[in-house]
Amino acid sequence: MPPVLAPREVLQLNPWFRSLPPALADGLIAEGAVLRLRDKLIFAQGDPPNGLFALLAGEVHVRHASEDGGASVLEIVRPGGWFGDTGMLDHEPRSSDALAVGRAMLLQVSRPGFDKLTADREHFACFTRRICSQYRQALTYIVSTSRLPLKVRLAKRLANLAEGHGVKTSAGVRIDLRLSQEALAEMLGVSRQSLNPVLRQLQAEGFISLGYATIVVCDVAKVAALAESAVLELK
Repeated sequence: MPPVLAPREVLQLNPWFRSLPPALADGLIAEGAVLRLRDKLIFAQGDPPNGLFALLAGEVHVRHASEDGGASVLEIVRPGGWFGDTGMLDHEPRSSDALAVGRAMLLQVSRPGFDKLTADREHFACFTRRICSQYRQALTYIVSTSRLPLKVRLAKRLANLAEGHGVKTSAGVRIDLRLSQEALAEMLGVSRQSLNPVLRQLQAEGFISLGYATIVVCDVAKVAALAESAVLELK
């Protein structure tokens, strides 16, 4: 794991945190407790809310399991990202799992601390605006990808991951995540068996290079162009 910055330095990477009133930003840090986990479930779908979380270092996957046993990766949280606020606001059971993948360092704000901070209406509104923004982004993604071929949806996802989690190397942009084919398939809502031949095709065509739990995007511009190709055709 790379050197860990001070909590405030990591949290300042997040535009939402930077936009907060100083009293709320300071309060979240003051009320937060640092947790260090490794390959451990932070909370499970159906659990009562156990806090608001921010990722300080490492990687967290937020997943949702369906009634038929399938699973979807809803989000891969990057350092500075927050999660777990929906249940803290509505007091309902968790609607997803959150898993620390490898070593992770988190900031956890407890229920009493969260309630104290959000007793201020302006502070409460900061969280509702964040959730509304996430909802809009999710709708936009669903509408824009629902009719696309798997190859194009995969290209869009890889382009987004390269932008958000990419590290430049001599071979291209390495997606700096422990990204198994199973996890990538869950992000796309397909089986690993369906995804594998499409990944192999992209590799054969020079878009990507595959390794053990790693993907290098060899030509970001080429992948981005593929991601937009069918979108233009549908318009």
